[in-house]
Order: sequence, then C-alpha cells, then structure tokens
Amino acid sequence: MSKEGQAAILVVACACGILMRGTVDEIVPIVQKHAKESHNMQVTREDVLSRARPEA
Repeated sequence: MSKEGQAAILVVACACGILMRGTVDEIVPIVQKHAKESHNMQVTREDVLSRARPEA
C-alpha cells in the first residue's frame, strides 16, 4: 500500500502492444484473460507478477 493508503497500480505491457494496468488483485485476471483470448496462452499469477512494473 502506498503512503496515501491506496494500493499501488501495476502495469503490464504485452508484446502485441496492449498496455494493462491495475492493482495486484485487478491486473492478474486482466492479463490472464487477455493472454487466453488474444494469444491462446495460459499464464499463472506468478507469470503476470513477474512482468508487472509499478506505474510511473
């Protein structure tokens, strides 16, 4: 949690050019859905979080 008491926003950039953002709890299902629907890939929570970066 940030000093303001809000969850940090993470960003995941897909190789296809899509930029996804959200809290940890939001970003995992967003990226998993994109990977499955757009690329027919299964990604784990760990896969997502390893690619996530804090929003600048």
